[in-house]
Amino acid sequence: MTAIKLIVSDIDGTLVDDQGKLLPATTSGVQAAVRRGASMVLASARPPKGMFQIAQQLGIDSTMIAYNGALTAKTDANDQLQVFAEQAIPQALAQKVQRLVAERWPVASINLYANNDWFVADMGPWEQQEAAGIGFDPQVTDLAAWLRAGSEPVHKMLIMADPSVVSAVEKTLQKPEFDELTAYRSKDTYLEIVAKGVTKAAALTTLLKEDHLSPAAAIAFGDNFNDVDMLKTAGVGVAMGNAPAEVKAAADLVTTTNNQPGIQQVLGKYCN
Repeated sequence: MTAIKLIVSDIDGTLVDDQGKLLPATTSGVQAAVRRGASMVLASARPPKGMFQIAQQLGIDSTMIAYNGALTAKTDANDQLQVFAEQAIPQALAQKVQRLVAERWPVASINLYANNDWFVADMGPWEQQEAAGIGFDPQVTDLAAWLRAGSEPVHKMLIMADPSVVSAVEKTLQKPEFDELTAYRSKDTYLEIVAKGVTKAAALTTLLKEDHLSPAAAIAFGDNFNDVDMLKTAGVGVAMGNAPAEVKAAADLVTTTNNQPGIQQVLGKYCN
């Protein structure tokens, strides 16, 4: 068996429990694997800033695959980014989506993510819910004006709304005029939008090449559909017990749910 040198894990529903907390067993399992020579990479739809506190709690210096692969970087307590790779949404398309959603579905929450920054038009219930989950508040601004200024790359857009609205936006973004985008639901009420070709798996492949590692040297953990390609890319793909059946079927093995010490158990077997 090839020695595991790289551990990559999704966060929500995988690395943290249903309360968004790290289990003590998960922390000790990751730390033990790192002491034995493995590197830990966090992979999430979150911005790097929203992942840094998890890295701190784990006691690791983690490279972060953020925005589902649109940005690979390291960040610090001062929100200073060291960018390794990125793929932004074309600026004209970001403007077009923002304008379309604001006009046709004004009840929807439109969120723009650029590097470590998160921008919204106002601070309503949807934004408050998301802020509670990732641990920091957005900047409230005129989104159309911010996009026109073009001062930062847009790494991700997020539309939050009732399921019927999210479905309508998703259907609209399937038109040929938006073929440079990938849109998918991470929840019934969340539509994530990134540039075409952006995936956690693509970011992982780049990291492996840069570190001169084969896929066999990586182990990946995930719980949802956007993790499937990542699980298939790694030498060992591990689905959580709370994952949908299709995700479990794509993995090499299935561990416990995220509320139990399954990650520690797997790392103890493969990183020894």
